[in-house]
Amino acid sequence: MRLPARADLLGYVAVAVLTTAASVTGRERSHLATKLLLAPTLAAGVVATRGERSAARSATLVAALAGSAMGDWFMNASGRAASVEGRRLLMRRGAGAFAVQQIGLVRLMLADGARPRAVPSTIVGGTLAGLAVVDTGGAGHPDPVLTAYGMLLGSMSALALTQRRTVALGGGLFLLSDATIILGEHLVKTPRQRAVVSGIVMSTYAAALALLVHGLRDEHVHPDPVTEDATA
Repeated sequence: MRLPARADLLGYVAVAVLTTAASVTGRERSHLATKLLLAPTLAAGVVATRGERSAARSATLVAALAGSAMGDWFMNASGRAASVEGRRLLMRRGAGAFAVQQIGLVRLMLADGARPRAVPSTIVGGTLAGLAVVDTGGAGHPDPVLTAYGMLLGSMSALALTQRRTVALGGGLFLLSDATIILGEHLVKTPRQRAVVSGIVMSTYAAALALLVHGLRDEHVHPDPVTEDATA
């Protein structure tokens, strides 16, 4: 029974390997084609198993994955933009689409009882602050849209780190993936380094997305206080 419930992971892992390999080897068309299949593959799994959870939970997951797919498309297009202004516009649209994803994930975690905790929030906040310094070089004005998305991503990661292991690992890897993007833009000097960074970004992103979606697909069961008292 567990295999059919997770059958989408079979296709997902294959697509994740292909898109990571294409990214590392610089095959842009193959990378885009396979990367755009990641979120829809997980969405198909959500729809196929919709009877296992509430309709609202399934709808939230599908909406989050739709935002993920659109974000992937805009971010890829930004890399091919002919001007700085065009690239910035597409990146903002991508951040907006990814915001839909993050809001959906946060909504599910809050519904499951997740609340901010000091240690995870401090870790994530410190990480984001460090990345902001690296990204701006200590000067300049950060893009407000991208900054807002970064704060939303940080909120998701901080909440995820308070949850069960699958969700916590997914939230941590998501933050690591975005951090690697920023660090790579400023530190990478050679084609080999660029290939390594691409591999890290894609593998951590693909793993994070699957862990978060599958970790949040199942309804979270809150302990019954009456039952706990009776068994204590």
